[in-house]
Amino acid sequence: MSKRTVLSNGVFSASAITSTETCEVKAYNEYEEGWQFKKISNGLKTGLMMHDAQEMYLKGDNESAVINSVEEEVKSLGWDEDELFLPKLRAYIRGYYERWEVEDADAFSQKKYELISTEEDFEFTSNHITFVGRMDAVLLDKENDCIILMEHKNVSPLSRCKDMTSFFWRSLIFNNQLNIYATYLQAKYKKPVYVWYDVMETSPGTKPKLIKKQRETLEEFEERLTAIYKDREQNKYIRKLIPVLENLRKERMIEILDLAKAAQSYGYHGKPTKNRQSCDKYGGCPFFESCLGLEVLHESPRFEKKEHFKPKDTNEIPF
Repeated sequence: MSKRTVLSNGVFSASAITSTETCEVKAYNEYEEGWQFKKISNGLKTGLMMHDAQEMYLKGDNESAVINSVEEEVKSLGWDEDELFLPKLRAYIRGYYERWEVEDADAFSQKKYELISTEEDFEFTSNHITFVGRMDAVLLDKENDCIILMEHKNVSPLSRCKDMTSFFWRSLIFNNQLNIYATYLQAKYKKPVYVWYDVMETSPGTKPKLIKKQRETLEEFEERLTAIYKDREQNKYIRKLIPVLENLRKERMIEILDLAKAAQSYGYHGKPTKNRQSCDKYGGCPFFESCLGLEVLHESPRFEKKEHFKPKDTNEIPF
C-alpha cells in the first residue's frame, strides 16, 4: 500500500501531481479528503497482481512459484469471483517468462546489470515540497555506469506502443512519475538515469469462444490465450530504454514544483477550481456527479475513505 499523499501539508506523489494537472477538485477529493471508489476495477487488479509477479520474476523466482503465489493472493482477496481473472493472469505470466526469461538471464549472468531494489519507497524534499513514491525496480547498468529505473505498465490495446516513434513514447519525457523518480535517483547515485519501460498488453474483452455452438471450457480458454501470449509474432510485450535528458528533467521539475505550490493553497487556505474540460478524461471523472450536485460523497455508497487516510487535525486554533 502506497503512502497517503496530502496536498495541504506539502507531501506529493506523482499521481497527486497528475490529478492536480487534470482537475484541482479531483485532486482535492482524492488527496486532501481521501475519497476513493469502493470497487476496484479488473484493470487495476490485473496491474497490482502483475506488479507482484514481475517483482518475483526479477528476484529470480521461477514461473510456477510466481503463478502459485499470485493464485493464493487472488483467492485470499476474493478476486477469483470472476472466473476469467486467474486464467488470464496465468496466461500473461507465462507469456512474460517466455518473452524475457532467457534474454534477461543472459544479461544478468554476464553481469551487465545488477538489481539494486524492487518496490523501493522513497521520500525527498525540494524547495519545501516533499515527494514520495514507490519504484518498481532499480538496476545498475555496469557497462554504461548508469542507473536504470524499470517501470512496468499494462495497456490495452498495445497498438499505440508498437510504433516506437509514437506519441506514447515521445511524451514520456514529460511524465510526472518518471521525472520525480529520476530526480531522486540522480541525487542518490550521482549517475545518469535511464528509464526502462516494460509494457505488456492485457486482454480485458477476451472471452471464451463458441466453437460449433459449444462454449470453450476455462481450460481450453486459458490454453488458447497462453498460446497467444507466448507467440512472439503477437508482440504482446515491449520494452524500451529511454534516456532522461537533464535539461528537460529540470524544466519539468520546475513545472511540477509550481503545481505543488499552487495545490498547497487548497482546503483551509483556498478553494480548488473545477477543470470542466477534463470531466471525460481517463474514462470519465469519478467525481462528476458530485460536481453536478447530484451526489454527496460522504453519503454515497460508491465511495469510501482511503485505508490510511488520517483526518485533519481538529485541535488547531485559528489565529
